[in-house]
Amino acid sequence: MWRLSRLGVLLGALLVPGSTLAQSKDVAVPEAPETPGGVQTPESPPEADDEPLEEPPKPAVIDPSLTGIVMKVGPATEDDLARGYVSFRARLKVDLNYDFRPILNEEDFVPSSIPVGAEDRGPNLNFNAKQTRLFFEGGKLTLLGPLIGHVSADFYGEGSSGGDFRVYEAYAIIGPLLAGRKWTTFMDLDAVPDTLDFQGPGSMLASRREVLRYGNTFGPLLIQLSLERPLPDLTLSNPDTQEVRKPLPDVVGALEWNLGKGRHVRAAGLARWLSFYEDGGTQHAVPGWGAMLSGLWTWGRTGSRTSAQVHYGSGIGAYTADIAGLGLDAVVVAPGRLEAVPSLGVFGAIEPRWSEHFASSFVYGYLEVFPRDAQPGNTLKRTHYLSGNLLVSPVRSVTFGAELLFGRREDVNGAGDNAVRLIFSTRFFY
Repeated sequence: MWRLSRLGVLLGALLVPGSTLAQSKDVAVPEAPETPGGVQTPESPPEADDEPLEEPPKPAVIDPSLTGIVMKVGPATEDDLARGYVSFRARLKVDLNYDFRPILNEEDFVPSSIPVGAEDRGPNLNFNAKQTRLFFEGGKLTLLGPLIGHVSADFYGEGSSGGDFRVYEAYAIIGPLLAGRKWTTFMDLDAVPDTLDFQGPGSMLASRREVLRYGNTFGPLLIQLSLERPLPDLTLSNPDTQEVRKPLPDVVGALEWNLGKGRHVRAAGLARWLSFYEDGGTQHAVPGWGAMLSGLWTWGRTGSRTSAQVHYGSGIGAYTADIAGLGLDAVVVAPGRLEAVPSLGVFGAIEPRWSEHFASSFVYGYLEVFPRDAQPGNTLKRTHYLSGNLLVSPVRSVTFGAELLFGRREDVNGAGDNAVRLIFSTRFFY
C-alpha cells in the first residue's frame, strides 16, 4: 500500500498543474498578441506567478453562483475560469516596404531569396497588411486543472489574392499537456527579438507545426517533451520516381532554467527520421538531429533585453527560418543514397527600451550551410542578416516604427549579392 501511495503522489505531480511539485508553463496564461518576432506586447496579460499554487484550482461546480460564459477583453481571472470564458483580440499591422535592391520575397526579408547576379534590381515598393492577426480563446476549470483553447489566424495563406486567411496557431492545453498547431519546442520563442520584419534573423530556429507536448516546471526548471509533425524537406534526384516518406514523428526535448522574470537559459535537442521511396518498392532513410542553446536577459527599470541563440545539426533545414523550403534537410546524392545536410546558425540581439514610449532592437544573424559535394555551385552556402529599428508607442495599444535591414547571400561557387530594405510600420492592438 505504501508503494501505491507513493506512485499516486508521483502521477499527481506529473499530471496535475499547480501541485506542490510541478506546474505547467504552457497553462500560465492564454497566448497573448505577438509582435512579428513573437514578443509579448504591453497589451499582453501579465505573466503568471512563478510560484506554484498552494492548492489546485477548484472545479466550478462547487460555487453555483458562478454561472454563464463571460466575454473577456483582458486577462482571465479565477472566477472567469470557474464560469467559463471566451475572448477575442486583434493586432492590425500595415507595412510599407521599400527595397533599394529588391529580393524575391516582397513581404519578408529572407536573405536566402536574394537573387545572385541579377541584372535588373531597381528599387521596389510594397504595401501589405498580411501580418494582421486575430486571436480567439476560451477557458474553463476542470478536475485536471484549467482547460485553455486558442485559435489565431493571419493573412499569409496561399491564393490568388496573395493574402488569404490561414490558421496561425490552434491548440488546447489541459494541465501540462498541449495538443495542436504551435511553435516547435525546438526553439526559444521568448528570446526572439522584436523586429518589424516578420521573418526575423534567418539563422533563427522557427517553425509552427502540429505537436503533442508535455511540459512541466519543477522549481526553476522547465522540462518539455514533444512529438511533432514531420515535414521533411528533401532534394530528390528524380521526383517522377521518388517520393518523400514520413515514417516517424520528430522528437524534441527541452530544458529551460528560470533565472528570474525575463531571464532564462534554454537547451533543446531534436531527433528525426528522413526518408524517401523509390519505384520498385525500396525505401531509403537517414537520421537527422540538432542541438540548440539560447538565453534571454532582461534588465533595467524599463525592461531592456538581450538575447542570443546558437544551433547546429544535420537534417534540420525545415526548422531554420532562412532555408525552410529549399530542400536542404537531405539530398539524394546517388541511387539509393540519401545524405543529411549539416547547418550552423547563430544570432544575437540587444533591445534597449529608451523610455516608456521609445524602444529599439538591433539584431545580427549568421547562417552557414555545409552542402553535399553532389549539389550544384549555386546552392546556398551562407547568409548574413542585420537589422535595427526605432519603435514609438504614444499609447500602449499603438506602435509606429521604422526599420533598416541588410542581408547578404553567398553560394557554394563563391558568388554573392546584397539587399537593403527600409520598413515603415504601424501596429494597433485591440
